Amino acid sequence: MIPRIEWAATWLWRVAVAGLMLAITAITIAQVVARYGLNNSIVWGEELNRLLFVWLIVLGAAGADHMRIGLLADRPALKRPLGIVAAVGALGAIALLAWGAFKLQSMFAFDRYVTLDLSKWWYFAALTVGGSVWAIAMVWREVVHPGGGAPQ
Repeated sequence: MIPRIEWAATWLWRVAVAGLMLAITAITIAQVVARYGLNNSIVWGEELNRLLFVWLIVLGAAGADHMRIGLLADRPALKRPLGIVAAVGALGAIALLAWGAFKLQSMFAFDRYVTLDLSKWWYFAALTVGGSVWAIAMVWREVVHPGGGAPQ
């Protein structure tokens, strides 16, 4: 049961990140073609790209292997304890970021993007949602795959 959940969650995450990357690429190409080929501009393209890029970065970070100093972290006796310390520290940082984003969501909920006519709530929701996904992925890796990297 757990491998199926892990496979489904990893697949969903990859589809979301790939979809965001595809959308950003398509909008950027459309902007270049419109600007230089048609001498026109897609006015909402810049705002949408910025919003999608924030979502891409935060969701993409959930599956990334993170930097570490191999001199200490690769020693067998220290690998597990340092992994736990790193995970707890990262969870604390993610919690602070998500809490700050949650507070900003309420502050900017009634501000709107000029061309998209979307609430700026979506901008800060990326860190709240992405931070939650990131935290769950980190705990999952430490509990189910201790010492391993991102799921393959």
